[in-house]
Amino acid sequence: MTTTLPTAPTGPGHPQPFTGTRTLGEPGQIDAEGVCAWFGGRLVLETVNLTMEQSKVTALIGPSGCGKSTFLRILNRMHEVVPGAQLAGSVKLDGVDIYGPGQRAMETRRHIGMVFQKPNPFPAMTIAENVLAGLKFSRSTPGDKDDLVQEALTKAGLWNEVKDRLGELGGALSGGQQQRLCIARSLAVRPRVLLMDEPCSALDPTSTLRIEQTIKEIADEVTVVIVTHNMQQAQRVSDYCAFFLAAENQPGRVIEAGRTEMIFGEPTDQRTFDYVNGQFG
Repeated sequence: MTTTLPTAPTGPGHPQPFTGTRTLGEPGQIDAEGVCAWFGGRLVLETVNLTMEQSKVTALIGPSGCGKSTFLRILNRMHEVVPGAQLAGSVKLDGVDIYGPGQRAMETRRHIGMVFQKPNPFPAMTIAENVLAGLKFSRSTPGDKDDLVQEALTKAGLWNEVKDRLGELGGALSGGQQQRLCIARSLAVRPRVLLMDEPCSALDPTSTLRIEQTIKEIADEVTVVIVTHNMQQAQRVSDYCAFFLAAENQPGRVIEAGRTEMIFGEPTDQRTFDYVNGQFG
Protein backbone atom coordinates (compact mmCIF):
# COMPACT_ATOMS: atom_id res chain seq x y z
CA MET A 1 0.00 0.00 0.00
CA THR A 2 1.41 3.40 -0.96
CA THR A 3 1.47 5.98 1.79
CA THR A 4 2.03 9.66 1.06
CA LEU A 5 4.75 11.05 3.29
CA PRO A 6 3.20 12.84 6.25
CA THR A 7 3.26 16.45 7.31
CA ALA A 8 3.78 16.25 11.04
CA PRO A 9 0.92 17.75 13.04
CA THR A 10 1.57 19.41 16.37
CA GLY A 11 -0.43 20.42 19.39
CA PRO A 12 -2.51 18.61 22.03
CA GLY A 13 -3.04 14.90 21.47
CA HIS A 14 0.09 14.40 19.37
CA PRO A 15 3.35 12.88 20.55
CA GLN A 16 6.11 15.36 21.29
CA PRO A 17 8.99 15.71 18.83
CA PHE A 18 12.43 14.43 19.73
CA THR A 19 13.16 17.60 21.67
CA GLY A 20 13.49 16.60 25.31
CA THR A 21 12.67 12.94 24.72
CA ARG A 22 15.95 11.70 23.21
CA THR A 23 19.46 12.53 24.43
CA LEU A 24 21.80 14.04 21.88
CA GLY A 25 25.32 12.66 22.06
CA GLU A 26 24.31 9.11 22.98
CA PRO A 27 24.45 6.47 20.19
CA GLY A 28 21.05 5.27 19.04
CA GLN A 29 19.63 2.20 17.36
CA ILE A 30 17.64 2.45 14.15
CA ASP A 31 15.04 -0.17 13.19
CA ALA A 32 13.58 -0.11 9.70
CA GLU A 33 10.39 -2.16 9.49
CA GLY A 34 8.69 -2.95 6.18
CA VAL A 35 10.16 0.10 4.45
CA CYS A 36 9.04 0.58 0.83
CA ALA A 37 9.77 3.62 -1.32
CA TRP A 38 8.35 5.03 -4.53
CA PHE A 39 9.38 7.78 -6.93
CA GLY A 40 6.59 9.03 -9.17
CA GLY A 41 4.54 5.91 -8.52
CA ARG A 42 7.42 3.52 -9.33
CA LEU A 43 8.40 1.15 -6.54
CA VAL A 44 12.18 1.42 -6.06
CA LEU A 45 12.67 -0.20 -2.65
CA GLU A 46 10.63 -3.09 -1.27
CA THR A 47 10.03 -4.30 2.29
CA VAL A 48 13.33 -3.50 3.95
CA ASN A 49 13.59 -4.84 7.50
CA LEU A 50 16.93 -3.91 9.00
CA THR A 51 18.35 -3.09 12.42
CA MET A 52 21.35 -0.78 12.66
CA GLU A 53 22.75 -1.44 16.10
CA GLN A 54 23.84 1.13 18.64
CA SER A 55 27.53 2.08 18.60
CA LYS A 56 28.21 -0.13 15.57
CA VAL A 57 29.11 0.57 11.95
CA THR A 58 26.68 -0.87 9.41
CA ALA A 59 27.73 -0.91 5.75
CA LEU A 60 25.12 -0.93 2.99
CA ILE A 61 26.58 -2.67 -0.06
CA GLY A 62 25.27 -3.64 -3.49
CA PRO A 63 25.37 -2.56 -7.14
CA SER A 64 24.37 0.91 -8.28
CA GLY A 65 20.63 1.44 -8.55
CA CYS A 66 19.57 -1.05 -5.89
CA GLY A 67 18.22 1.52 -3.43
CA LYS A 68 21.08 1.92 -0.93
CA SER A 69 21.24 5.72 -1.09
CA THR A 70 17.45 5.99 -1.22
CA PHE A 71 17.26 3.93 1.96
CA LEU A 72 19.94 6.08 3.61
CA ARG A 73 17.98 9.23 2.83
CA ILE A 74 14.82 7.69 4.24
CA LEU A 75 16.65 7.28 7.53
CA ASN A 76 16.86 11.04 8.10
CA ARG A 77 13.75 12.16 6.23
CA MET A 78 15.39 13.47 3.09
CA HIS A 79 13.28 11.18 0.90
CA GLU A 80 10.22 13.30 1.51
CA VAL A 81 11.73 16.43 -0.06
CA VAL A 82 11.74 14.78 -3.51
CA PRO A 83 8.59 15.64 -5.51
CA GLY A 84 6.42 12.56 -5.97
CA ALA A 85 8.23 10.53 -3.32
CA GLN A 86 6.17 8.15 -1.22
CA LEU A 87 6.93 5.83 1.64
CA ALA A 88 5.45 2.91 3.57
CA GLY A 89 6.68 1.18 6.71
CA SER A 90 8.41 2.74 9.70
CA VAL A 91 11.83 3.93 10.79
CA LYS A 92 12.36 3.98 14.55
CA LEU A 93 15.13 5.61 16.51
CA ASP A 94 15.22 3.82 19.84
CA GLY A 95 11.57 2.91 19.43
CA VAL A 96 10.32 6.33 18.30
CA ASP A 97 8.98 6.43 14.73
CA ILE A 98 10.76 9.36 13.08
CA TYR A 99 7.84 9.68 10.61
CA GLY A 100 5.22 9.50 13.35
CA PRO A 101 2.73 12.25 14.19
CA GLY A 102 4.39 15.24 15.80
CA GLN A 103 7.91 14.38 14.63
CA ARG A 104 9.60 17.29 12.88
CA ALA A 105 12.08 16.60 10.09
CA MET A 106 14.58 19.24 11.23
CA GLU A 107 14.62 17.91 14.77
CA THR A 108 15.02 14.36 13.48
CA ARG A 109 18.08 15.45 11.50
CA ARG A 110 19.73 16.76 14.64
CA HIS A 111 19.69 13.19 15.93
CA ILE A 112 20.43 11.52 12.59
CA GLY A 113 23.13 13.44 10.73
CA MET A 114 24.32 13.00 7.15
CA VAL A 115 27.63 13.24 5.29
CA PHE A 116 27.32 13.25 1.51
CA GLN A 117 29.36 11.74 -1.31
CA LYS A 118 30.80 15.09 -2.39
CA PRO A 119 32.26 17.33 0.33
CA ASN A 120 29.99 20.33 0.78
CA PRO A 121 31.50 22.86 3.20
CA PHE A 122 30.00 26.33 3.03
CA PRO A 123 32.57 28.16 0.85
CA ALA A 124 31.94 31.63 2.29
CA MET A 125 32.35 30.42 5.89
CA THR A 126 35.58 29.94 7.77
CA ILE A 127 36.66 26.53 9.02
CA ALA A 128 35.40 27.37 12.52
CA GLU A 129 32.11 28.76 11.18
CA ASN A 130 31.58 25.61 9.14
CA VAL A 131 31.92 23.46 12.24
CA LEU A 132 29.30 25.54 14.07
CA ALA A 133 26.95 25.89 11.08
CA GLY A 134 24.72 22.96 12.01
CA LEU A 135 24.08 24.43 15.44
CA LYS A 136 23.25 27.78 13.87
CA PHE A 137 20.75 26.31 11.44
CA SER A 138 19.08 24.24 14.17
CA ARG A 139 18.98 27.30 16.43
CA SER A 140 20.96 25.52 19.13
CA THR A 141 23.12 27.42 21.57
CA PRO A 142 26.54 25.84 22.13
CA GLY A 143 28.48 26.27 25.34
CA ASP A 144 32.09 27.27 24.73
CA LYS A 145 32.32 27.61 20.94
CA ASP A 146 36.10 27.31 20.86
CA ASP A 147 36.02 24.08 22.85
CA LEU A 148 33.28 22.67 20.63
CA VAL A 149 35.20 23.52 17.44
CA GLN A 150 38.31 21.81 18.79
CA GLU A 151 36.36 18.78 19.99
CA ALA A 152 34.56 18.26 16.68
CA LEU A 153 37.67 18.77 14.56
CA THR A 154 39.63 16.41 16.80
CA LYS A 155 37.01 13.69 16.45
CA ALA A 156 37.07 14.18 12.68
CA GLY A 157 40.86 13.83 12.65
CA LEU A 158 41.39 17.36 11.36
CA TRP A 159 42.38 19.48 14.35
CA ASN A 160 46.17 19.17 14.08
CA GLU A 161 46.03 20.14 10.40
CA VAL A 162 43.89 23.26 10.79
CA LYS A 163 44.25 24.49 14.39
CA ASP A 164 46.28 27.50 13.19
CA ARG A 165 43.98 28.15 10.21
CA LEU A 166 40.52 28.31 11.78
CA GLY A 167 39.87 31.74 10.27
CA GLU A 168 40.54 30.57 6.71
CA LEU A 169 37.68 29.66 4.37
CA GLY A 170 36.58 26.03 4.46
CA GLY A 171 36.60 25.87 0.67
CA ALA A 172 40.39 26.39 0.67
CA LEU A 173 41.01 22.95 2.19
CA SER A 174 41.86 19.86 0.14
CA GLY A 175 39.09 17.46 -0.84
CA GLY A 176 39.88 15.02 1.96
CA GLN A 177 40.11 17.81 4.50
CA GLN A 178 36.81 19.25 3.31
CA GLN A 179 35.13 15.88 3.83
CA ARG A 180 36.51 15.65 7.36
CA LEU A 181 35.32 19.22 7.95
CA CYS A 182 31.82 18.08 6.93
CA ILE A 183 32.12 15.20 9.37
CA ALA A 184 33.16 17.65 12.10
CA ARG A 185 30.17 19.85 11.24
CA SER A 186 27.86 16.86 11.67
CA LEU A 187 29.51 15.73 14.91
CA ALA A 188 29.29 19.22 16.46
CA VAL A 189 25.51 18.79 16.75
CA ARG A 190 26.21 15.57 18.71
CA PRO A 191 23.94 13.30 16.63
CA ARG A 192 22.96 9.85 17.79
CA VAL A 193 23.41 8.37 14.30
CA LEU A 194 25.67 9.48 11.45
CA LEU A 195 24.78 8.48 7.88
CA MET A 196 27.56 8.50 5.27
CA ASP A 197 26.79 8.20 1.56
CA GLU A 198 29.97 6.99 -0.17
CA PRO A 199 32.07 9.53 1.76
CA CYS A 200 35.36 8.42 0.17
CA SER A 201 34.35 7.89 -3.45
CA ALA A 202 35.91 11.18 -4.61
CA LEU A 203 39.03 10.97 -2.43
CA ASP A 204 42.56 9.70 -2.91
CA PRO A 205 43.80 6.61 -1.00
CA THR A 206 45.51 8.64 1.74
CA SER A 207 42.39 10.71 2.44
CA THR A 208 40.25 7.57 2.28
CA LEU A 209 42.41 5.92 4.94
CA ARG A 210 42.05 8.94 7.22
CA ILE A 211 38.26 8.95 6.84
CA GLU A 212 38.18 5.23 7.65
CA GLN A 213 40.27 5.85 10.76
CA THR A 214 37.82 8.57 11.77
CA ILE A 215 34.86 6.20 11.36
CA LYS A 216 36.53 3.65 13.63
CA GLU A 217 37.38 6.29 16.23
CA ILE A 218 33.88 7.77 16.47
CA ALA A 219 31.93 4.50 16.41
CA ASP A 220 31.81 4.29 20.22
CA GLU A 221 30.14 7.71 20.35
CA VAL A 222 27.76 7.61 17.38
CA THR A 223 26.09 4.83 15.40
CA VAL A 224 27.38 4.90 11.81
CA VAL A 225 25.59 3.73 8.66
CA ILE A 226 27.71 3.94 5.52
CA VAL A 227 26.94 3.29 1.85
CA THR A 228 30.02 2.03 0.01
CA HIS A 229 30.88 0.31 -3.26
CA ASN A 230 34.34 -0.54 -1.94
CA MET A 231 34.22 -4.09 -0.60
CA GLN A 232 37.59 -3.76 1.10
CA GLN A 233 36.37 -0.63 2.84
CA ALA A 234 33.22 -2.39 4.02
CA GLN A 235 35.36 -5.16 5.50
CA ARG A 236 37.76 -2.70 7.16
CA VAL A 237 35.30 -0.35 8.84
CA SER A 238 32.00 -2.16 9.45
CA ASP A 239 30.66 -4.47 12.13
CA TYR A 240 27.56 -5.39 10.11
CA CYS A 241 26.69 -5.42 6.41
CA ALA A 242 23.44 -5.41 4.48
CA PHE A 243 23.52 -6.52 0.83
CA PHE A 244 20.98 -4.75 -1.41
CA LEU A 245 20.10 -6.00 -4.88
CA ALA A 246 17.57 -5.09 -7.57
CA ALA A 247 16.74 -7.64 -10.26
CA GLU A 248 15.98 -6.36 -13.76
CA ASN A 249 12.87 -4.13 -13.69
CA GLN A 250 12.39 -5.00 -10.01
CA PRO A 251 12.72 -2.83 -6.90
CA GLY A 252 15.72 -3.06 -4.62
CA ARG A 253 15.56 -5.20 -1.50
CA VAL A 254 17.87 -6.57 1.17
CA ILE A 255 19.08 -10.01 0.12
CA GLU A 256 21.11 -10.74 3.21
CA ALA A 257 22.30 -8.93 6.35
CA GLY A 258 24.51 -9.93 9.25
CA ARG A 259 27.92 -9.55 10.79
CA THR A 260 30.53 -8.42 8.29
CA GLU A 261 32.69 -11.51 8.68
CA MET A 262 29.68 -13.69 7.93
CA ILE A 263 28.63 -11.70 4.85
CA PHE A 264 32.13 -11.89 3.39
CA GLY A 265 33.12 -15.30 4.73
CA GLU A 266 30.05 -17.50 4.86
CA PRO A 267 27.04 -15.83 3.22
CA THR A 268 23.91 -17.93 2.97
CA ASP A 269 22.80 -16.59 -0.42
CA GLN A 270 24.79 -17.34 -3.58
CA ARG A 271 24.09 -13.84 -4.89
CA THR A 272 25.82 -12.36 -1.86
CA PHE A 273 28.81 -14.64 -2.37
CA ASP A 274 29.05 -13.67 -6.03
CA TYR A 275 28.84 -9.95 -5.32
CA VAL A 276 31.39 -9.73 -2.50
CA ASN A 277 33.77 -11.84 -4.57
CA GLY A 278 33.51 -9.54 -7.59
CA GLN A 279 31.43 -11.77 -9.83
CA PHE A 280 29.10 -8.88 -10.73
CA GLY A 281 28.32 -5.28 -9.82
